[in-house]
Amino acid sequence: MKTPQLTAYAILIILGMLILFHLSVVAGFVSPDLVWGGRIQTREDLIHVELASICMLLLFALIVLAKIDLIDMAWIKPLAQFGLWMMALYFLINTTTNLLAKTALERYLFSPVALSLAALTIRLALVRFPSETSSE
Repeated sequence: MKTPQLTAYAILIILGMLILFHLSVVAGFVSPDLVWGGRIQTREDLIHVELASICMLLLFALIVLAKIDLIDMAWIKPLAQFGLWMMALYFLINTTTNLLAKTALERYLFSPVALSLAALTIRLALVRFPSETSSE
């Protein structure tokens, strides 16, 4: 990607697609056996982990939006850079756990998605925006 904004938009699009996927699991359009390594036993547990995932993905989107100055939320701006590195770590760990999953969907679809998100997030974390350098 040529600009940090394009990198950020790519991350946001992938995060949006993941949110839609998790909502499809909650709605019952995707079998719960295909997610979470097929280890979720009850509908209640499924709802809890899926809602936690959706909230985390929304937080990730907020961090990306703050990094590229598309939102002006003073409380998150100082945390955006740290948040991007934590996101990259999360996506790297997620890649590994997806590779070890029992389901082919997680191994062959979501492993590359997580690895792509890790790479994009690292790329965005390495960029310094003018608003970040002016306050130092």
